Amino acid sequence: MTTSPLPTIRESEDAETRRIIDALDDDLLALLGWTWDRRVITYPSSHPVLGMPSCQVMNCDKGVSAGSPMCTGCHKRWKASSLSREDFIATPRSDSSRSIGQFPCLVQDCQRPRKTVRSGLCSTHQYQQTSLLRLPLEEFLTHPSLRPLPGFSNCHVTSCYRQRMGFKSKYCEAHRARLALEQRRGTFDGDEEKWRLTTSALAVNREVSLRGLPDRLVAELLYGMQSRTSNGVKTYDHMLRTVCDRLRVLQTPSLMPLTSLELAEIGLTRNCLTVIKSAQIALRLLVATPETERLKDCWDLAVFGYGGTLDFTKIHQKPLREAVKVWAYDDLPRRRGKSVRAAMQGMLSAMVMLSESLRLQRDDGGHLHTLLDRSDVVSFCNRVAFLAESGAISAHHRVNTMRHVRQILNRVRALGLTSPGQVLAGLPNDFVLSVQDVPDEPEDAEAGKDLPDEVMRQLCDNLDLLEKANSREFRVATELMIDTGRRPDEICRLPWDCLRKAPDSSIILVYNNFKAHRLGRKLPIGNATAAVITDQQERVRRRFPDTPVKDLMLLPKRYTNPHGTKPIGYAGDAHRDWVDSLPDFLVPVVVEVNGQQNTQILPFDKSKIFPYAYRHTYAQRHADAGVAPDVLQELMDHRQLSTTQAYYRVGQERRREAVNRVVALQFDRHGKRVWRKAQGLLESEHVRRAIGEVSVPYGVCAEPSNVAAGGQSCPIRFRCVGCDHFRTDVSYLPDLEAYLADLLRSRERLMSAFEADDWARSEAMPSDEEIRRVRRLINRVKADLNDLSPEDQVKTEEAVSVVRRSRTVMIGMPRVRQPLPDVRPWRSA
Repeated sequence: MTTSPLPTIRESEDAETRRIIDALDDDLLALLGWTWDRRVITYPSSHPVLGMPSCQVMNCDKGVSAGSPMCTGCHKRWKASSLSREDFIATPRSDSSRSIGQFPCLVQDCQRPRKTVRSGLCSTHQYQQTSLLRLPLEEFLTHPSLRPLPGFSNCHVTSCYRQRMGFKSKYCEAHRARLALEQRRGTFDGDEEKWRLTTSALAVNREVSLRGLPDRLVAELLYGMQSRTSNGVKTYDHMLRTVCDRLRVLQTPSLMPLTSLELAEIGLTRNCLTVIKSAQIALRLLVATPETERLKDCWDLAVFGYGGTLDFTKIHQKPLREAVKVWAYDDLPRRRGKSVRAAMQGMLSAMVMLSESLRLQRDDGGHLHTLLDRSDVVSFCNRVAFLAESGAISAHHRVNTMRHVRQILNRVRALGLTSPGQVLAGLPNDFVLSVQDVPDEPEDAEAGKDLPDEVMRQLCDNLDLLEKANSREFRVATELMIDTGRRPDEICRLPWDCLRKAPDSSIILVYNNFKAHRLGRKLPIGNATAAVITDQQERVRRRFPDTPVKDLMLLPKRYTNPHGTKPIGYAGDAHRDWVDSLPDFLVPVVVEVNGQQNTQILPFDKSKIFPYAYRHTYAQRHADAGVAPDVLQELMDHRQLSTTQAYYRVGQERRREAVNRVVALQFDRHGKRVWRKAQGLLESEHVRRAIGEVSVPYGVCAEPSNVAAGGQSCPIRFRCVGCDHFRTDVSYLPDLEAYLADLLRSRERLMSAFEADDWARSEAMPSDEEIRRVRRLINRVKADLNDLSPEDQVKTEEAVSVVRRSRTVMIGMPRVRQPLPDVRPWRSA
């Protein structure tokens, strides 16, 4: 149990010290062997975070850290020896080869320390044994005249808890020898009192002395260590020992006033600095509340339960700054997820741009908010437009800036901050952005950010390099993003038990959509993807065998995670380094040379390869495979279909160009080429594709009544190859092949032992004529496609991809069931 600290600091500060001491965990203090009179931390031998197991060398009980099998001393002796590691560990270490700490005299009840470890006796008893009685140690310890002696007081060095070596000596033997050495070397400045206050304690195995430090500082270090331990962060003994030694030299009463500059001057390593900085953060959070934090100009979002900081100091006008702070305090509780700071900072940056515009364009710098009017809004709009036109910001950034400013100004008025007595009292009503002030979102002709197949294949082939440069978890996360199209945060935070089996024996991935706050979402995945997850589950279970499955993460972080309950964070910088380290991605690109379009093999822009691009590629892969928009919306887990369409939408210009090329390879039901020579016919073809046709399983139907009925009024029940209104082209070749395979499978199944009446079997049996016509149509399309030059074939394939991704498949119409497309079909499950 903790006891009251010594009253060595002012009464005004003692209350704060008591607050910190009351926040200390008694169980942790007991684990560390902490008492307020001795003030020495003793590291336990077994603990998930603080544990220091013993050296594996026989007869060596020194603690080791960082997974090393040997202590530092044994490791040095092993390097100097010619033994293998196994033989060296099996060789007992002699007790005479080292002296650790101060041990009591072997005489029963004697309180004085031994003179040497080997002798086992204090100085007085050693003199009696060797000079007076002259007996062996065993006989001497049983001699009837032997009497225990009282101990000496503690060493006068404030950090030391050892006994002095005699009544006349001020120090323990080790500090006496250290002082003598400094005097001989000339490093002692002569101020012995200062030397006692600032010199370090002796480094003892598993022990760190906090003696000689003020009560407030001791409590702060203990609380910082408690905070790091609860977060799974290791605080090694050598780190804490070094920090204590430097703080003794600095003679500071508390950690809180120390700045980064002062810490840099005392010569601490980066790891030691983290001990102090993490303690400062924990202490700030101990006393901070949202009510007090909101009054500051720079918020620590950890007080509100988020990460990072929010800086309002760049808003120059104080009334505007205070109003934005009120808005932020009101808006924060409605935020969720890990990107709260980024979202809030984006909106705050918009207000910073407004503040900068007022400062530059008004004589009063915008500080007199009652004088603001519509002209200031116009000036701001013009300035943002200028920044966008000059390339300082993007067109998308311009739109977001205007939207955020409009939203915040409207919210400020709704919160009543322009009312009398409020921070923006008297703000004119015309100082506001209207809907017309916000420009339209720039239309992206190539909205999808999907990656070409050539790029995806090279990325997948080099996943081993990603694992080697980072970790297995990082590689699995990337692989799952490629296979499933989930967001990085959704993959990184997958629970260990994330696989389910559907009633039809298919495998389902269960994940959480944190962005939309939709939990327990389900996604069908392939066997190969499931195998990746299963292998990772086995690895995690071996690493954390004692953690309950419900608490485990599928991708646990490597450090500060003793129980496997913390997920990794997907590091974009590491992904960028991996992509940049790979050879150039060569892809076919259509370029214009001398007015002619030619296809050349050029390097792909690596800046377009980022984690979220895998999600776009997943959507585009399914759209190209003919997955219906409503099905793709469900796969992407979007609330609105318009959101899904933005992932694979193509521009009208590119679509028209693709239609022109595909129409040139159009065929009727007999497999005859339908030539389009006149531009007028091509123009009508675009109109017909928009409103004059309806999709069928492997082409289009132009029969007016069927088109008017949305494809639900086919009198011949989709026997398209026997209808003059049917047309197909090269873009439907995969569907034709799939339809032929489906006909053949149906025929084989009906010809087998399928129980049905003869008339039903006859009606359902695909006719040989239909199969023959479909096969002939496929052969005809392939023959004409093979007649094209290699360059035209590449262009045609690109046009087919564009047409297929923009094609809408009619819901409810007979379709050939296909498995979900895989970006890596060459894999085995």
